[in-house]
Amino acid sequence: MTQVAQIVFRAVQELVVGSLFCLALLPSGVIHRGFFRTCVLVLASVLGFGVWVSPTPGALILLLSLLLYGGSLWVPDEKWPRFMLRASLAVGVVGVLILPLVPASGWPLSSEAAAQLISSLPPTLLLGSALIGMLLGHYYLRDPKLPVALIRRLANLFLLATILQGFLLVVNVGVVYLFGGAEGAARIGLLSTSYGVAFLGRLLFGIVGSFILACVIWDTLRIPNVQAATGFFYIAVLTVVIGEFLGRYLWHSTSIRF
Repeated sequence: MTQVAQIVFRAVQELVVGSLFCLALLPSGVIHRGFFRTCVLVLASVLGFGVWVSPTPGALILLLSLLLYGGSLWVPDEKWPRFMLRASLAVGVVGVLILPLVPASGWPLSSEAAAQLISSLPPTLLLGSALIGMLLGHYYLRDPKLPVALIRRLANLFLLATILQGFLLVVNVGVVYLFGGAEGAARIGLLSTSYGVAFLGRLLFGIVGSFILACVIWDTLRIPNVQAATGFFYIAVLTVVIGEFLGRYLWHSTSIRF
């Protein structure tokens, strides 16, 4: 698999895990199952394409658990969808976020691996909350009587994720600058020379742009105007995807986690 494909496929897996977490925050008894089926269809299609291009054991298991969750949404008993959603989320967290960082010698995780795990949480939540927020906002057109508190919950998570993302970027760059020595200074120097355009795009789209959109969405839902917030969620999906791609490209190119 090429470097670009690895970057994209990793982001897709994190998108699925973050989306499952967001779905777990939504009460299934209030929202019609058709919404959850649509979400599963979107996630399975994206993940399935990635698995078709480059199958890995973790991704295959996650896809299988996702399909089982989708199948459980046709079962009348409410406990099965809830159980399968939590099981799929657990499979995703372990298989996508944790196991790839476990060293060949086994547990425990090294300090570097633990830092990577912590750094992967904000983008996972960012991708998931943007996508599910967009899909849920669109579903309000079909069921305008849904409580606004549901989409506001995702908006709050999206805003929190953008703040954490920016905070961790500052911390990661600061650690490299303070403790990386000459090599760290050289890696940071690449951000203003060879990778200056990518770094600027990462800041404008992935950090600043997403944060501004998160604030606008949060403020719009205070009115509340769900339709307008949905439109901003559409734009947020675009800025988050562009920002994450550039951030992962910079990470693989400079070894600085963005």
